[in-house]
Amino acid sequence: MTQNKFIPLIPVNPDGLDDIAESLLSNSPQQPPQDNGDQTPAKINNREKYIILPARTHGKYSYPTMLISMERTHQDKNWYDTHKALAQEGNSMLTIRQYVDFLSLLKSGNVVDGRAKNLNKKRIEEILDDILTVRDPWRGEWLDADFKVKKDKLYINYGHKVDPKGKIIPKYSEPLLPTLMQNKQIDIADWLAHANSQGLPSENVKDGSMYYYFPMNDDNSVARFDADSDRAGLNCDGDPSYSDSVLGVRASRAKI
Repeated sequence: MTQNKFIPLIPVNPDGLDDIAESLLSNSPQQPPQDNGDQTPAKINNREKYIILPARTHGKYSYPTMLISMERTHQDKNWYDTHKALAQEGNSMLTIRQYVDFLSLLKSGNVVDGRAKNLNKKRIEEILDDILTVRDPWRGEWLDADFKVKKDKLYINYGHKVDPKGKIIPKYSEPLLPTLMQNKQIDIADWLAHANSQGLPSENVKDGSMYYYFPMNDDNSVARFDADSDRAGLNCDGDPSYSDSVLGVRASRAKI
């Protein structure tokens, strides 16, 4: 009997096939979805201006190792235009959960820049001061979360991308997990330590000096973190069409 012999119509380069097979086998449906940014960011030359945020997994949400800008940029743009400007650069906006991890990293003092060099204590304190210190002038930065009502239930949308037509579309749309649903001054350390996988504070978060404005059921709220001479805190009922010369974003991208 003649043995069948199958010959590929297109020559196949065997290099890397083992890696591809291993990747396919490991990518099982049980793995949590990873927010890899769905981007192919260009190589950047100023890595000393970025901080490395190690990959994390929180429940069903995970993200790869990220590069996060030490500075706020794209001031005076609303939430929508900020997303579009970041997308043109191959960058993205931090989700609330990523922002929680970013603040926790800064507070740990164990920070490295984009070149994997230790960041000195003074620079870490400067970044934290810009974000958290109650003082003038007002500082603020957009976060990648908006809140929508679907069938009388409040959802959080995040992982937003800009499609070819310029429409901003969330990668994740989930019912809001149990969280504090009232405006309250909370303890920042307790928030950072016990935030849920969406980055929001627990229902029994401790009292403190940080302000928290919970997501409203108005179908038009987005998140930002800001500070001024009166208060500092997480605002989840912000107006996405608002802009200000000191309201910017901390650009991020998957580390390559």
